[in-house]
Amino acid sequence: MTTEYIVLGALLIVMGGVQTWLRHGPAGKAMRAEQEKLAARRAEAMGEDAAAQADRRGKKAWTSWTGVLGGVSVALGIVLVVLGVLGR
Repeated sequence: MTTEYIVLGALLIVMGGVQTWLRHGPAGKAMRAEQEKLAARRAEAMGEDAAAQADRRGKKAWTSWTGVLGGVSVALGIVLVVLGVLGR
């Protein structure tokens, strides 16, 4: 079972790294800029207060969810690799 732990751990580390890169890399910056433009158009159409509240809720949920995924994946991957190397 140690080989499976090492393979799964390496896969989780790679997936976590990709998630972190997508969130903080150039693709993530472009996506955030696009979302800010959309929020500005929505603010014009709905009025400032309702649009600002909706935008804040959406950003908070998206940011907290994606901010956790990459780190958790990398941490779990490291744990699996260490357990695989130790033979447990």
